[in-house]
Amino acid sequence: MTEELNLKDLFANFINFNIRNKKNIFLIVFFGVCTVILYQKLKKPYYETKAICMSGISEYERQEQIENLSQRTAIDLINHLQINIDNKDFGQLSKILGVKNNVASTIKFIEAEQLYQQDMDEKYYALNKFEISLTVFDNSKISEIQKGLIYYFENNDFVKSYHTRYIKSNNNIINDVEREIGLLDQIRLEGAQNSLDVSSINIVSGKEGKELSNQIVTLSHHREEIKMKQDLLKPLVYVQGFANVDKKEDDIFIWSILGAFVSYLFSLLITFIKEII
Repeated sequence: MTEELNLKDLFANFINFNIRNKKNIFLIVFFGVCTVILYQKLKKPYYETKAICMSGISEYERQEQIENLSQRTAIDLINHLQINIDNKDFGQLSKILGVKNNVASTIKFIEAEQLYQQDMDEKYYALNKFEISLTVFDNSKISEIQKGLIYYFENNDFVKSYHTRYIKSNNNIINDVEREIGLLDQIRLEGAQNSLDVSSINIVSGKEGKELSNQIVTLSHHREEIKMKQDLLKPLVYVQGFANVDKKEDDIFIWSILGAFVSYLFSLLITFIKEII
């Protein structure tokens, strides 16, 4: 009972304290909120945009598409750029991206995250795509930064080395497949000349009709798959490029609330000290 009375008295004293000093409290809070709004209006505006990407690096590294490994290297390469941004080393950043210094200096923040999909069992598995979040001070430089990221991937020594080996390996396989197709064609021709039945039977079977019993067709199918991957799996590909945005991000509402709260606490401290003195 005594504790309830003490809490009641404490609350009543707090209310009375606010009423007695309402003028000073209001002025301090008003000044704090106005300061926050003025700062938000005068500070350099920034713009936020996103892009969906995929990379062939995991294919170059011959990684199995499991868990987070599918786009891990590409994601790490993007996130590594934030070190230069945090250190304001825009000279090095412009060199890495192959853009001018005034373009690199507009980047405020960049981050890549793996994309996931939920299956019927409510389990998440990694897709072969990732999302890049980009914050810039100048929205007219977004397209240049987008091209700069492609330059960054294509001229990275690690990626370039793996990509070169990947292309060379694929070309060797394609050449071997074409030689094998030529040899099979020759065998069929010679068999036909000698009245031997070596004709190919073109049968498509399997659950999705993808199992080919004809050797030449199978080899041709394999060759075209390799060529398609080789053409499409670039170091960095935009599934959807960065959106052009015109809306400035200022966070006035959130910062105004925070400013009002901090100003209120500060006003309580000031008025309390004033009453004691």
